[in-house]
Amino acid sequence: MANVTTFLKAASGNSQRGRNVFMVENTINLVGSSINPSTPDTAQALTLPAGCKVIAAGVEVVESATMNTGTNGTVSLGFTGGDVDEFVATFDIDGAADGAYAPEIAIDGTTVATADDTIDLLFAGDGASFTAGKLRVYAVMMDVSSQGDTSADEVDRDALA
Repeated sequence: MANVTTFLKAASGNSQRGRNVFMVENTINLVGSSINPSTPDTAQALTLPAGCKVIAAGVEVVESATMNTGTNGTVSLGFTGGDVDEFVATFDIDGAADGAYAPEIAIDGTTVATADDTIDLLFAGDGASFTAGKLRVYAVMMDVSSQGDTSADEVDRDALA
């Protein structure tokens, strides 16, 4: 079982107005990658910074997957070190039409990252590689970590007035 890290995309979501809910997405091209569903392999797709809460996450089939052998390719979406199907469980990627979205699992409990983590695709199937296929992984999240002291600082100008 390999952990493929070449697809990983960083998250961001702060603006001049403060913190906002933000979406991060990443399209994973299965052709020519080193993903082997028969082992099964994990592909890291999105970074999840410490202190971020995942509101929703999912998978869209951009281009239906075709494996070099077999016809039972599936993916789950979650955390490698935790719940590997936190967001999507065993979605058939070679039987799904282009543009299909995986059924999302209702997020159970709090999904706030206590340390930097990644949202990963866990592949399964009997083929050793893909000859076609693209998957778009997305997550909607928000930084909920402490903003610290937001009170105004006193400066010399205030004392001189």
